Amino acid sequence: MQFIKNLTPKQRVAFFIISAIILVGIIFFIITFINRIGKIGVTVQYAPYSAKVTLNGTQVKNNSKIWLQPGSYKVIVEFEHFESVERVVEISGDYNYIIGTLKTVDDEGEAYVNSHKQEFIDVEGLVGDALNKEGIAIKKKYPILNYLPINNRLYSISYAYTDDNEPIINVKATPEYLDVAVRKLKSLKNVDLTIYQINFLTTNPFTSYSEKSKSTPEDTIKSTFNLSNYKLSSGQNIADNYYAATIYKYDYDKDLIYSHYRVLLKKSDNKWHIVADPQPLFTSKNTQDIPVDIINSANSLEP
Repeated sequence: MQFIKNLTPKQRVAFFIISAIILVGIIFFIITFINRIGKIGVTVQYAPYSAKVTLNGTQVKNNSKIWLQPGSYKVIVEFEHFESVERVVEISGDYNYIIGTLKTVDDEGEAYVNSHKQEFIDVEGLVGDALNKEGIAIKKKYPILNYLPINNRLYSISYAYTDDNEPIINVKATPEYLDVAVRKLKSLKNVDLTIYQINFLTTNPFTSYSEKSKSTPEDTIKSTFNLSNYKLSSGQNIADNYYAATIYKYDYDKDLIYSHYRVLLKKSDNKWHIVADPQPLFTSKNTQDIPVDIINSANSLEP
């Protein structure tokens, strides 16, 4: 206080103004820091920069850096005379871009591009780095993509993406080599197959049926499915109220066992019920509301 008393009136005014500015700066820094805790700095840069950008329905400033919680965001970019973009972006510590360019739909759009070329040049310079980071982030989240595609004379395993940017695994094989493709999937290291949507492009003979539940799981399977050209393996009980077995073909001429389809049942009201279409491999996508440990047990059946 003595320090302030020794100041002249003008010095005191200057002191209080400077102190107020410093205090406001400190408060602003603290608030900003708190608001950014747990968030990621994200570059938002869509050419043209006058385009409207919304994330999950909330408009954000284009050509800027914003702070977001990690997660999925529905991005919509719109501007007159340009084709709108709608996509889902997964923001994480490995990927922090929302960037791209809009395509023109008429001559006025082309004229706008010609008068704002630098905006498009700037964004295109970022796209390569962003695509590389996006690819790394997706493969980190979905490790199976590190192994795909796989193509050989017996089968092929490829992938595509849903609108939500989740991979769909497509397996193409003739019935004789379906089991070989499944074994290959199960051999992939550090891959949790249960999280993926896996489409087997081989015709599934067991997707159309009318369940006839019985008091034993074997009788339910035999009554529900036409097994005239198939055999039923010995099954196993899982966690008291689940049962898994495989339906497969046997070629007597070639002494070949092939084309296994796993079937999973659950006991309810003293009867056994089919919980999902028989599949070469179960996942959480094709076996809804079934615990993962049950799925893994069913998948562990040979082959």
